[in-house]
Amino acid sequence: MLKTLASLGELESAKEDFENLKQTHPAVFEQLLHVVSLTRQLQIKYGYMGSLVMNEDLTPYYPEYVKESILSLYQREVTMLKEHEDIQVVQERLRKHKNIGYPKLFLLILGAKPEMLKGSTIIK
Repeated sequence: MLKTLASLGELESAKEDFENLKQTHPAVFEQLLHVVSLTRQLQIKYGYMGSLVMNEDLTPYYPEYVKESILSLYQREVTMLKEHEDIQVVQERLRKHKNIGYPKLFLLILGAKPEMLKGSTIIK
């Protein structure tokens, strides 16, 4: 999958959109942050999380070396996020900034500065 490099303006716009989500929909943002953190801690590819949330093909990102019991627990957490009443607001923002890529979007949610992600290497 070929990704174009996101411009600093695109990254700043995405950061602003997720900061706005944090202010306007704090409950779903907290659940999103929880799942993004869990994804990082379990060393699961951000593309897998994004694909789960957006109901996309999981094949390119399927975590081959994660125990099935851990993956099941992880998928339950993502399902809880997807069942949140405001999930469509999260999905709209992910769709809007899809060209940036899930890894960079989720790193922005975790607090990364747009300047640090501009032109960085490929992150899955």
